[in-house]
Amino acid sequence: MELHEYVPQNILEIVKANRAHDRDQYGVLPTIIDYNHTRYYYAHYETTDRYLVVREDGEIPVFKEIEPVVDMAAFFVAVSYSFYDYGDQWVKEKTIQKYQRIQKVLDTLEKGLQQRLTEEQRDLLNDFRQTAQTVIDWQQKLEYTVAEGKKGVDKITYKVGSIQDHERLDQLQKQLLKCIDEQNQVQLDTYEKRKQLIKSLWKSIPLLNIRLWFAFYELRIHHQRMLNWSKMDQGEINSMEIVKRRIEGGMTPETYRELRAIKAVVINPR
Repeated sequence: MELHEYVPQNILEIVKANRAHDRDQYGVLPTIIDYNHTRYYYAHYETTDRYLVVREDGEIPVFKEIEPVVDMAAFFVAVSYSFYDYGDQWVKEKTIQKYQRIQKVLDTLEKGLQQRLTEEQRDLLNDFRQTAQTVIDWQQKLEYTVAEGKKGVDKITYKVGSIQDHERLDQLQKQLLKCIDEQNQVQLDTYEKRKQLIKSLWKSIPLLNIRLWFAFYELRIHHQRMLNWSKMDQGEINSMEIVKRRIEGGMTPETYRELRAIKAVVINPR
């Protein structure tokens, strides 16, 4: 849909009239913000990086009236990226297939070493298998959440976005983050047991059993590619803490800074 088909001409004229100069390119958020039973258009002047909110009656309200509208508009922009950019990337990583492969390798080793495995080794194998299944389960939830999130974004694109839409998408975004967090956490929590299994299996595989050695080396590569605390820098650890805070409903410092920066350049009267 072209911009002029979505935004009324009188609103476009107001947005155009408030450019800093003739070359100040602008765009209008493809969602009408419905707040307190009033509808607003949210414009961004791309060249000068400024924002303007225009009420549906053509008035330019004071900042105090439209501050919650800015919050909603910024959220709708961010949540679209969450599902259509980051969400798509996570889905395309083929996590389910990778961890199903790990399970298959574990099955090969368990069957091939059946008579040689100790009870402790069997327990460690089962723990590794369950770790893979946990990642798969959360990935399935992630892919469902991404699909639902994209439906929610599509629902308000070139249409009206309400507080109810905000709440629904916010819950879906938290669920998306939880899926990622749970996948990461189970890898971190099981690192030592996985490491113990790899070290133990090394001594159990017959020297001339090439098939089992291939399976062992493949499993070790998978294990090394999974998360562990020793490979994480402070920035990554801090990011995990921020994700947990967001899941619990708190605003992250980054989100707070971004919102403050946007509000600082909103040109509605103060």
